[in-house]
Amino acid sequence: MSISIEMLPFVLIITAVVPALLAIRLAKKQHRSKLTSGVVTFVLGFTWVGGWIYLAIMNLLQPKEKLK
Repeated sequence: MSISIEMLPFVLIITAVVPALLAIRLAKKQHRSKLTSGVVTFVLGFTWVGGWIYLAIMNLLQPKEKLK
């Protein structure tokens, strides 16, 4: 199976953008930095599975305590 150049934007959306958006949403729920989580997940997304793995690790971590 070969990936043509026309499919590249769709592949990048699935491997980089979608996990980054989900990481931002999860970071908001866990009281973590939304910017850091989104950027790290987006950058790791270019490795095809890195963003999804980072998102899975974030799901396993305990939420941080919210400062008053």
